[in-house]
Amino acid sequence: MLFFALAPSLLAQGYELQCEVTLNVERLQSEARVRLANFAQVVRNYMNNHRWTNSTEFETDEDRIKCQIEFVFMDANLGASPPVYSAQVFIGVTRPIYRSTLTASTLRMLDGALEFAYNEQQGVLLHNELVHHPLASFLDFYANVIIGYDFDTYRQLSGTPYFEKALRIKRLAQERGPFPRGWQFGDNGGLNRAAMIDEILDARFIRLREILYDYHYNGLDEFHRDANAARQTILNCIKEIAEIDTRFPRSLFVRRIFESKAIEISEVFRSAPLAMRQELLEILRKVDPSRLQQTYEPSLAADRP
Repeated sequence: MLFFALAPSLLAQGYELQCEVTLNVERLQSEARVRLANFAQVVRNYMNNHRWTNSTEFETDEDRIKCQIEFVFMDANLGASPPVYSAQVFIGVTRPIYRSTLTASTLRMLDGALEFAYNEQQGVLLHNELVHHPLASFLDFYANVIIGYDFDTYRQLSGTPYFEKALRIKRLAQERGPFPRGWQFGDNGGLNRAAMIDEILDARFIRLREILYDYHYNGLDEFHRDANAARQTILNCIKEIAEIDTRFPRSLFVRRIFESKAIEISEVFRSAPLAMRQELLEILRKVDPSRLQQTYEPSLAADRP
């Protein structure tokens, strides 16, 4: 009887991720391209057909977290057995905005250092977070990061269990993993997944995660009710991010926020009152100056009726 009582609940639990996977193989020789013919589908199946959480909130495809992963292959060693590939990987994640057809970008980043062996005949990746596998562990890491970022925008700090899983995957890779690039703190000038997950869970940056909750849940999700009040909430969030950046300069966490949010911020404030746009621009000049001319000023600087 207990089995039948639980079965409907279990059946209602769907998969969390709806991930589109694409490849850029322009730099590879033709044989390597052929060997990667099934790679995108293998990764897609791995990400989309696994239960990453115990949450019951993913009942339909509409509930699933939308993400994109693009592998830009840089090199292939076909003389190795199995062949060894290196790639840069773009990860993009969005979530819906309440009572809107628009979406918010929760994560948008480039991981510049992935190396792994891949046998095109295997056809499937096995999931085991207790064992390091260069490709599967990379995907496990980002699946948990994606979920952590998403959950944090709906309930304050609710992504912590998934970030902690990602941290354990990182530690296992550092201790036992072949192909260590990207898992070490000094890799890629410090712009790597090891430094990223450490900052996310660092007590100095916990407030950033709380701010991102306010930005989404009390800002973007309230836009339908009062656009300028929502903008003010978001502006206050950006102010506080800038203050944290002043205390802890060159934070990778802050860098990821503006990589993900720059275009979105420009669009959100495009129709804001002039005084609000001017105040925002002054903050952005200090905290994200590299995007000022191309992204922020065209949307925010001019006076509007």
